[in-house]
Amino acid sequence: MITAWFTCRVPRLIADDLAVPVFRGLLGAIDVDGGATDEQVALLEAIVKHDLHLDGLDLSSLTPLSPADTARQLGDHPAVRRFHLFLMFLEQCRHPLSTAQVDRVDEYARALSLSGSGLDLTRTMVNEGMDRAKEDFKRFERDLEINQREVTLRDRILLADKTDPDLAKLLLSFEALPEGTLGRELLDFYHRNRLGVPGLAPSTVNYVFVAHDMNHVIAGYEATAEGEMALGAFQMGLADTDANWMLCIANLAIHETGLVHFHHKEPEIGVMARPGVSDLWASALDRGARCGVDFTTIDHLALADHQLDEVRERLKVAPKER
Repeated sequence: MITAWFTCRVPRLIADDLAVPVFRGLLGAIDVDGGATDEQVALLEAIVKHDLHLDGLDLSSLTPLSPADTARQLGDHPAVRRFHLFLMFLEQCRHPLSTAQVDRVDEYARALSLSGSGLDLTRTMVNEGMDRAKEDFKRFERDLEINQREVTLRDRILLADKTDPDLAKLLLSFEALPEGTLGRELLDFYHRNRLGVPGLAPSTVNYVFVAHDMNHVIAGYEATAEGEMALGAFQMGLADTDANWMLCIANLAIHETGLVHFHHKEPEIGVMARPGVSDLWASALDRGARCGVDFTTIDHLALADHQLDEVRERLKVAPKER
């Protein structure tokens, strides 16, 4: 039987009366260079359907809101943070990224007092080049690495040229667990996605991978570009933390802008433009917000012998949309 490991919380959702201002503000933010791109339109439509729930409204009759009017209508409501997330993704889903797009987003950011590494990276890419942006990304990621580790591994020191045989042995021992347990499903996840078990190869982020991959298994998203984007959105729905923001920024850098090469021979650009990915991303954000708790930083290893279905039920993880 699963004990009470968690504290339930109330999901942060956009209030019904703020959904239209959020949409109109986003509409204004991408209305540059002759209009929004097809990828931006697809993402905005997915946000409307899954996160703003405005699909029964005649959106064609709505006009864009200026930065100042958006700020006045949203005020200091938590919806501003969700608007910030949408704004960041919509901006970086424009290819090629233009100065006009960056300038327009800056207008909304100033009006709403938005700041952060996601917006900073985009400006660095445009104004100072990709190499400088890569340096900034590594610094942002390094600063948050300790908070992204599996909780029981945070005190361990792991050097870039060292393996962790004890960790690898522990994870490989999950092979003896019954089918359907979280630990067995984790190993199946590694085999299915052709991933090495953390600890076998030298890496400074082996302890991050343990927590990250456990979250993949619990949420039910594979280690594909689409699955990584979905998991980032899901975790942002779970909890609006700096670590989860970093995951979303990393996903954009790796799979949308091509800023970072990660397990890819060539940079990936425009993954959100692939069929169904915008809907997957937006629905994952809403699905995460409907979970019972933020499970990204719990002691996943302690739950390895529990049935995955039982873990999901206790965490109130809703089934994925097809």
